[in-house]
Amino acid sequence: MHRSIAAAAAVVALTAALTACNGSDGDGDKAGSTKGTHSSGAAEPGGAESPEAAPSSASSTGAKLGDTLSLVGIVGLGQSSAPTADVTLNKFVDNAKAQGAYFEAADGNRLVAAEFTIVNTGKVTYSDAPYTPPTVVDTAGTAHNGKPGDPTDGESLSITMTLSQGERATGWVIFEVPKSAKIASVTWQMDRTGLDTERIGTWTL
Repeated sequence: MHRSIAAAAAVVALTAALTACNGSDGDGDKAGSTKGTHSSGAAEPGGAESPEAAPSSASSTGAKLGDTLSLVGIVGLGQSSAPTADVTLNKFVDNAKAQGAYFEAADGNRLVAAEFTIVNTGKVTYSDAPYTPPTVVDTAGTAHNGKPGDPTDGESLSITMTLSQGERATGWVIFEVPKSAKIASVTWQMDRTGLDTERIGTWTL
């Protein structure tokens, strides 16, 4: 789906607003840990990868493509408990194309894309801007944030993501990285504020 420049500006503004809200909704000391299940991944044509094997036990530090990690966020204002979600990294494309020239990478950069499935497993609503929680991290340790836009491989996650108990969302997030960067891992952080590693799930590619 092609999007106008005005729509892109609105997405960026909304993302910033939602990120600011998440930063004021609770106490980072109430964050929980991560856990997950594991399945191996295999490369697909065009640089994409997808899971092959049935799930087995895995930790958040040893997760691979296709793993599901159980993440815990921050208790927000007026909430009785922290949001929790099962997050799966379904696929990763190392050389992605955007739907629409406006979202293409700048000279010297390329796009990569990751497809996630997020399931709200908690008792409270999980709300986030879908380009805020994930990053891709290169071998130099530099994290690259998500950006608006749909890859040609499929639809991106919605502009805003609000999941009631038991609801799920599946979609892509694209990232702009230097052409020379080798992506080593993908992360998802619940209620992304500060550097609280307890809320971060990491998949090693």
